[in-house]
Amino acid sequence: MDLDFHKYDIIIINSSGGKDSLVAKWEVFRIANEQGYPKERIHVSHQDLGAVEWPGIKELVKRQSAAFGFKVHFSKRRNINGEEETLLEYVRRRRKWPSNKQRYCTSDFKRGPGARVVTALTKGLGRCRVLHIFGFRKQESTYRSKRDQFSNNGTLTTQARKDYDWLPIHTWSTAEVWDTINTNGLPYHPAYDLGMPRLSCVFCIFSPFDALVIAGKHNPELLQEYVDTEREIGHTFRDGFSIKSVQEAIGSGYEPEIVNDWVM
Repeated sequence: MDLDFHKYDIIIINSSGGKDSLVAKWEVFRIANEQGYPKERIHVSHQDLGAVEWPGIKELVKRQSAAFGFKVHFSKRRNINGEEETLLEYVRRRRKWPSNKQRYCTSDFKRGPGARVVTALTKGLGRCRVLHIFGFRKQESTYRSKRDQFSNNGTLTTQARKDYDWLPIHTWSTAEVWDTINTNGLPYHPAYDLGMPRLSCVFCIFSPFDALVIAGKHNPELLQEYVDTEREIGHTFRDGFSIKSVQEAIGSGYEPEIVNDWVM
């Protein structure tokens, strides 16, 4: 499903730096070349999560965007005083970790800051149409499988601006994603080579145990900070599951099995 890019005044690719958003960039790049759509009207938006992200992600997003000739924009969560606030600072203030029912790690740290980028990029354009690109695939979860490949974005749309969402790799398999990356020599994060199938937060609340162990082995200082935060607020990382158990498993020499994926 290829769209006519010329119907849109600006295109914004939402990028985590992971494999799927990387291939989504590739697809936009490919179609823009075929249609002669100006690269200066294509932008990459990355919500910087700071220390809870895998090291080097911000630099990687810059490299990926530069490889396609796209300008990249970074944004961070701000508190009510307009000051930048990290995820762990927010967890300590709320005294609760995010959960499946309260996914503020997505709403407050990704959608909110990302919306500010949209506002800044479209300021002064007057009436305009914006195409938002997401690297969501139906294979990832039941929720994502039910999303339309193309839809109106009623949340971001204003009287002057019409916003639309497009999922260019929605029907792709994981194998197709990696084939595209390897065939074209696209730059990806080394966390995948360590055995991580996803590049979300280092310690994602949805991660299976073995993925948390892999992450903890390679990020021991951050793991200690999570353990300290869990103890400080008196709330376990997941219901009935303490992240301290990950640290204990690593200390006992536990060897994780291969992690194929997990549901977001």
